[in-house]
Amino acid sequence: MNDSGPLLFIQTGCGDSRKVRDRLTNYRVAFTERNVTGDERAAKDLLATGMFVTPLLVFGGAKVIGFRPEALSIALGLQKG
Repeated sequence: MNDSGPLLFIQTGCGDSRKVRDRLTNYRVAFTERNVTGDERAAKDLLATGMFVTPLLVFGGAKVIGFRPEALSIALGLQKG
């Protein structure tokens, strides 16, 4: 997995996955994207987080499930909680 920056688990055809990806791009945040659709290794890495849902943003100790703009901003340190 990626310890240096945000890691985004997505799946093909998921509208919320696309929204999170777009939001991170708009924030100009460099992130690693892992698509679990058809990628067994990515799916195993997702399961290793203790979750099996997408989109899932993992950064430091934070995990943000779904498209939750405020939670994303807080997890990325862009706003205080």
